[in-house]
Amino acid sequence: MKMAIFDCFSGASGNMITGSLLNVTLSQDDLLDVVNSMGLNIELRLKEVKRNGIKANLVEVEERGKSRRYSEVVKLIAGADIEEVVKKESLQIFERIAKAEGKIHGTDYRNAIFHEVGSDDAIFDVVCAVTGITRLKNKGYRIFTTPVYAGRGFAETHHGILPVPAPATLEIVKNSKLRVLMDGEGELLTPTGAAILSHFSEGVPNLPFRVENINYGAGTRELEKPNLLRLILAEGSKADSVVIVETNIDDMSGEDIANAMEILSKICHDVSLIPATGKKSRPAWILKAIADHSRAEEVAETIMKETTSIGVRIIPVHHRIKASRHIKKIEVEVGGKKYIVRVKVSDYRTKPEFEDIKQISRETGIPVIKVRKIIEEKINEA
Repeated sequence: MKMAIFDCFSGASGNMITGSLLNVTLSQDDLLDVVNSMGLNIELRLKEVKRNGIKANLVEVEERGKSRRYSEVVKLIAGADIEEVVKKESLQIFERIAKAEGKIHGTDYRNAIFHEVGSDDAIFDVVCAVTGITRLKNKGYRIFTTPVYAGRGFAETHHGILPVPAPATLEIVKNSKLRVLMDGEGELLTPTGAAILSHFSEGVPNLPFRVENINYGAGTRELEKPNLLRLILAEGSKADSVVIVETNIDDMSGEDIANAMEILSKICHDVSLIPATGKKSRPAWILKAIADHSRAEEVAETIMKETTSIGVRIIPVHHRIKASRHIKKIEVEVGGKKYIVRVKVSDYRTKPEFEDIKQISRETGIPVIKVRKIIEEKINEA
């Protein structure tokens, strides 16, 4: 598995993200193209600097524009001569920012007025970062972030002095997969940086990996610790980090347990029920769920909410080994009609999706076992 990890030991801002992508998936010409194609009123300077002896890319943008309404930002990006996927992702990021601003100020987000985050330099940062990250994803990389240092203290803004992290920044990262540490010198995580990483990050990497490339984007300020964002490109192992969440149940009906398992299956990799003998020799069940490490507490709370359990066990697993796998679609003719069937393909075997087999069986009246045989013959032909 290809992994792109933004190591946020000194926070993140839009220009730091862009700097970390420079000479990886972005070139100087790419940045100039964004400025020219969107007609942004900025002065762009690219420098190679050192922060505590570490070489990094500093993307400096001098703002000459003004604050904009959210609707103006949408119009500018929607009408820009940029790739459609970049346009779509950039608009989603600004919508996230607008909703955060609307929530903080108690207004309709569609009428939000952007100050720092709506100026030309912020638009430049978002579009450039999105361009670089989507190119990573097109190469098969999944995006991760280490816990982000957000800073502490107070910062001067258009609205006056506000606490750090800024209210909008916290609202932006809410319900995202970013993990935030409220520590560091001043404001380290900006709303723009928070919005970009919240949009793309799959969370903290929990896999062992082999490092392939490293690049640094520099922040503008000089700090005691290196003000850098580190981008690590790596190859992850086929293992992933999971936990087993389990509990014993001896006082629920079959219908209620089945309902709980159905709910759990939506947030777990697998859910199973094992017959057991409980206290006082009562017939019981062991409800066992395999879940991502990051969702362990959510799964535990769901078990206690949906069952009669008042306590669960969270058992860490060193890692599990998974065969690489993907889904492909094939066309199959069954009963004189053509159907599209999903097929699970792994390193070791190929298997048609049972839900597709079942649906075809219901529509044609042909038994499931015969439908499966027809599909498997088609797979073998290929």
